[in-house]
Amino acid sequence: MWRTLGLLKNSSYKRCVEDPLVSMKGKVVLITGATRGIGRSGAIRLAGLGARLILVGRHRGRLEEVARLSREAGAPEVTLYVVDLSQRKEVMDLVEKLITRGGKLDVLWNNAGGYFTERRVTKEGLERTWALNHIAYVDLTQGLIPLLEKSEDPRVICTASEAHRMGVLRWDNLQGERSWNGWKAYCLTKLANILYVAEQGRRLQESKIRICAVHPGLVNSALGDENQGFSGVAFRLLKLFFGKTNEEGADTALWLASRTTRPTQGAYYAYRKERIPKASAQSLGSAQQLWEISQRA
Repeated sequence: MWRTLGLLKNSSYKRCVEDPLVSMKGKVVLITGATRGIGRSGAIRLAGLGARLILVGRHRGRLEEVARLSREAGAPEVTLYVVDLSQRKEVMDLVEKLITRGGKLDVLWNNAGGYFTERRVTKEGLERTWALNHIAYVDLTQGLIPLLEKSEDPRVICTASEAHRMGVLRWDNLQGERSWNGWKAYCLTKLANILYVAEQGRRLQESKIRICAVHPGLVNSALGDENQGFSGVAFRLLKLFFGKTNEEGADTALWLASRTTRPTQGAYYAYRKERIPKASAQSLGSAQQLWEISQRA
């Protein structure tokens, strides 16, 4: 437990002068979870680099605020979509709209996620942590491959976490069917993110599309702020005293999106370096089994 908290804990943040973020002029970037936290910060920073943005979130008012700030920062174009990504139908409706809209997609940043201490099932029958943190990544990535293929250098970035090291795969309890703990459910989905990225990377090996996972660090964002009780208060205090800023948390994802060197296919990054995830996150058998389950979800 304490080892993982040490990995999650705020580390020294230094902007890499020798490897600065480069211009994103002419690039189209889609960001989910763009209304708060690292998604919001990342959107504004990418706007300053000249990217054309597609912002996805649940709250129209917050989306409009981020869009305004992004335009002020220099984004030549900002498009908004109000979507509940825990609902598969809404995700697929978004895919259909984007495919119909046409054009290319240079970067897809699957960033939306949640940590919930109360178990809830969506109207489609999926536990919401599983649906939002994992299934939405799968559906959106696979649905938008036609647009990504139109880019010269397409990249998919999935927000994972060092919390995956506390994740445990129980195939009979992926959605808390037998027992439930909100933090364990969150850690499981972060493990699922890394396994999915690795398997999707293997299946895209001959494609020009690159997919990778990223650990933003423990960030003092809005993640989990709606949770009540002792667990909710404890997590808010943990973020407050040990969390990095949203700007710091977004840095590695922005570096992966903008740098000239392409990400390693299916890799996991943190603090602008490729990292080795825990052993169970490297299991080919688990990645393939998770792939099959995710396709049937």
